[in-house]
Amino acid sequence: MSVFNKRVERRGTATIVTGKELIQTPAGHRTVKYVELYDDTAAIAAGVTADLIAYTVPDGHCAELYAIGVMPDFVPPATSNLLDITIAADHKDMGLKFLCNHLGINSLPYGDRLSLQPIRMLDFPMRPGNLTPKFNEGVEIEIRATAGTNPVASTVRSRAKILLYEPQDVAQYYGATKSTFATLPGGHDQSMPTRIFTDYALLTPATGGNSRWVDLYSLDVKDYEVIALQSIGILPHANADALKLYDHRQKWEAPEYEPYFNINEACNALPFGDDNDAQPTQKLPSVISDHTFTNTQLKVQIRDNGGVIPVNGIAVQLFGTYRRLR
Repeated sequence: MSVFNKRVERRGTATIVTGKELIQTPAGHRTVKYVELYDDTAAIAAGVTADLIAYTVPDGHCAELYAIGVMPDFVPPATSNLLDITIAADHKDMGLKFLCNHLGINSLPYGDRLSLQPIRMLDFPMRPGNLTPKFNEGVEIEIRATAGTNPVASTVRSRAKILLYEPQDVAQYYGATKSTFATLPGGHDQSMPTRIFTDYALLTPATGGNSRWVDLYSLDVKDYEVIALQSIGILPHANADALKLYDHRQKWEAPEYEPYFNINEACNALPFGDDNDAQPTQKLPSVISDHTFTNTQLKVQIRDNGGVIPVNGIAVQLFGTYRRLR
């Protein structure tokens, strides 16, 4: 893992060291340490998953991962062959999926000076009840990239923001111990997980060009699972007309009436929030985000405007919360 070392600054009596070194935060934060991670990879075989970042939580600490940014492979005129990014703990997937291709569908903006969007915050750290991924000492945190149907042949860059806690900090901010930190919401060691929900879909098959509703995304939600959606990002298409959410069991849809969410290229009501997007992903109103999907099919349905939308011609990224009840 390559980590960039940067200059040392003096802020009051605390020493701030960015890059590979840890940051000793002000006395009010006791011994909480900030770690900024960087790494890159130049090649991933088609359909293969590889670690972009692999960081082992040091002994005597717990870790909270609260932000990730990715710069997909992209060397014009070639296109990106990166498919998605996932998070794992000791090689065990945590169920978080981010579509991270290029050209308007990178759901993890890198957040640098060339990006139109800041780095993606998974949740706000140092807050009881938040859903940041949490890890115990000795656990390897892995940010993993998967190539699509073609190999990744150009560099993929990634960065992540982590806070390290000593036992007294875990007790102060979360009321937990060093051994139980990862059992908190968002943690990798929960028996019945409560975590952020992230998933995506690319259109398949193509639409029929007949202005009929088709499923862009469909997920079977078990009776012991509860999902709520907070935001939706859409890669629009010139032949796309509208989008709605649908709860198959409750026969609930949102919006409830025409007009639905407009997802045409000229006027997309649901920006994807990618590096090239001038608008971030928008939060859904509470009448939608308060709806819970359980024992049902969670569907994102789209309608074309009478013209065909080709395979992969439109994409959706979902953000929300997930709870397992038993």
